[in-house]
Amino acid sequence: MSFIKSRKHAAMPASVSSASSSSTVAGATLLALTLPIGAWAQTQTTESADKALPVVRAKAKAVVENEFKAESASSAKFVKPLLDTPQTVTVINRELIQQQGTASLSEALRNTPGITFTLGENGNTNTGDTVFMRGFDASANIFVDGVRDLGGITRDTFNTEAVEVVKGPSGADNGRGSPNGFINMVSKKAQLRDFAEGSAQVSSGSRVRVTADLNKKLDLGLPGAAFRLNVFSDRGNVQGRDVLERNRWGVAPSLTLGLGTATRATLSYLHVDQDATPDGGIPGVGLMGFSNQLVFKDLAGANAKPPVGGVLATAIKPVDRSNFYGSKNDFDNTQADMLTLLLEHDFAPGSSLRNISRFGRTQQDMNLTNIIISSSPGNWSIIGDAAKPADWTVGRARLGRDQRNQILANQTSLNSAFTLAGVKNNISTGVEFTHEKQNTAGFAYVNTDGDRANLYAPSVNAKFAPLTRNGASTAGETTTAAAFLFDTLDLSDRWQLSAGLRAERFRTEYTSIPATATPPVAATALAGSDSLLSGKLGLLFKPSADGSVYLSYATSQKPPGSDNFALSSATPSGDTKAVSINAANLKPQQANNLELGAKWDLFDKQMLVTAALFRSENENELARAGSATGEVTQYGKKTVKGLELGAAGAVSSNLQLQAGLVWMDSKVNEAVTVLPGQVDVQTGAQLVYTPKLSFTSWVNYKLPDGLLQGLSLGGGARYTASQTTQVNNGAAPVIGIAGIPSYWVFDAMAAYEINKNLGLQFNVSNLADKFYLAAVNNGRNRFTLGAPRSMGLALNLKY
Repeated sequence: MSFIKSRKHAAMPASVSSASSSSTVAGATLLALTLPIGAWAQTQTTESADKALPVVRAKAKAVVENEFKAESASSAKFVKPLLDTPQTVTVINRELIQQQGTASLSEALRNTPGITFTLGENGNTNTGDTVFMRGFDASANIFVDGVRDLGGITRDTFNTEAVEVVKGPSGADNGRGSPNGFINMVSKKAQLRDFAEGSAQVSSGSRVRVTADLNKKLDLGLPGAAFRLNVFSDRGNVQGRDVLERNRWGVAPSLTLGLGTATRATLSYLHVDQDATPDGGIPGVGLMGFSNQLVFKDLAGANAKPPVGGVLATAIKPVDRSNFYGSKNDFDNTQADMLTLLLEHDFAPGSSLRNISRFGRTQQDMNLTNIIISSSPGNWSIIGDAAKPADWTVGRARLGRDQRNQILANQTSLNSAFTLAGVKNNISTGVEFTHEKQNTAGFAYVNTDGDRANLYAPSVNAKFAPLTRNGASTAGETTTAAAFLFDTLDLSDRWQLSAGLRAERFRTEYTSIPATATPPVAATALAGSDSLLSGKLGLLFKPSADGSVYLSYATSQKPPGSDNFALSSATPSGDTKAVSINAANLKPQQANNLELGAKWDLFDKQMLVTAALFRSENENELARAGSATGEVTQYGKKTVKGLELGAAGAVSSNLQLQAGLVWMDSKVNEAVTVLPGQVDVQTGAQLVYTPKLSFTSWVNYKLPDGLLQGLSLGGGARYTASQTTQVNNGAAPVIGIAGIPSYWVFDAMAAYEINKNLGLQFNVSNLADKFYLAAVNNGRNRFTLGAPRSMGLALNLKY
């Protein structure tokens, strides 16, 4: 969809001028480190610029806009352009999302390296954007326009202008959170011009997706009034999987008053409805890398073990990857609603006040049938006659989920720029109040032998007893009040010092009501509160106007109950009972990140290349001290260090590029979680779902005028190195899928602009039809499949 252009990006000049000597040398060095293609592209630019220039001028063509490079982040807390921001920030613009035919946040995040996904357990199986980033779960660190977004939902991109990925602890920006950073979705807003855009796409799996984006200036007797409406419908099957369906639709109206004036008000609403079939995954038995564990029970013997009659996992044939082990009556019904009021006022150039109020709610009702794969004697997963594999059966479990999430938030920020004692200050300060809560209901189900499925030919027509509520429920809520202050000082033309500080006070309350029992069991009521202080500090040097070198340090804290508002009564003691990281009396986990990086603008400021060395450390993890009593303490520590390279922007007036590469070395420093006399299998181990190397890229080339004018070709490659699925230093065997093998995935796109209003776009995902594991559950016995080769043809309209 190359003909649809954003108005927010800097225009590409008619010719590519040479940068200063220092900029060229430093920038070329960074680009060479980032991608070998950069040097090639620069050579091509030099050779073709003279030919392209006369054509552009002779036909009076409009300048080509930069589709992939973002100049700044959307948050008012980032007071400087990305070039002068001492932190790793990746921006995935709408143009890139459109070219790839991306429909969800998880798909968009494939454009930044170091991000992986998990399958989850029980009722949390594959129900939303389960994101892992730099060694830790980031699913609870997803924001929309700077406000935390709650619920295990699949977020669609139909109303998304950009996706911002900020890496490293971000306690100063957002308060409590994981040590890896956060993800922010920037919503589309009304503009002071009339336009209409739409797309109708037909894809593999009988999928049909229709989107519309309408914007209209309004004559309301008020200055700067405009209305924007985004809608979508996405229906179809899941490519490569039997039975599974994914049906979503949504609407997002937005009304803005005062555009082009000093005072602006925007009222927006978002509603998304999903009706899907949940996927419990595919049994991992028989896969290469599935550990040599006993998972089979022969009917001829009770808990028979080889050579008596059992069968080892390595002797079991893998199942068909299209098999579905659920029920045709399974469902996942999810609704998300978000009402937002944004008020803005500019006092003077560089001085503005901003207030955003948000009410958000998600509701999920789900019935799920999961497969049971276990290697524990007495709980055998696969049963049958060892000589008749066609008759083998696998266990299934029925699970229910009824969850409600809600957030009420208000943020006020004041930005100002002034000079004090000869030093220019760029300040962002403000306050934030949030109230978040989550309610869940419990279900009861007794599994029977009749619930089992044939391992190689499962039937979706099995009759299951209905899931019933068992009277159990949980309710958790967190109330937070916070104040923050950021200041960037221009010490000179070459030196900048930035600092940020956030202080917050929170209280979490949690109530758990057990299932109905005779005699009744008392409810559990827990509460915890604390004050958190997080900050960041950065020193930046500008060798030239086109580049920066920086050193930064940032912290964050994650108190008990941060992810799901659930507190635990299991506390550290002298006995051997289990202890949860959510125990109400535990200290927050503390993270810090040290980063040394450089950023450079190349090709007359049309491409930003970045390089950063980082070291993140998370402390106050649970660990057993190894004493005679097996006492649990909070001395555990994990670290992730690495190098991240990136490039985004225009190499020439015809060639756009976005790419990233990250190398990570993760390690459990201190985590003796075993009892005395047992073997420590964690200290020194690699963190789960954290590949040592990952790479992502996308290139779009628009053919010059006169040579198939209007045709654009795009393509990308993604690589993810192998991932471990269990924190294990090799001291003990891993049960189940020991790791996710490395994989390459290639994608391609061709778009043809028939005229200024009409275009065609053809996408092929997973061009080589690579078989790979997209995610594995925590039990390491089942997986979801990476999407096989799929094709989509879209008709795009613009007026």
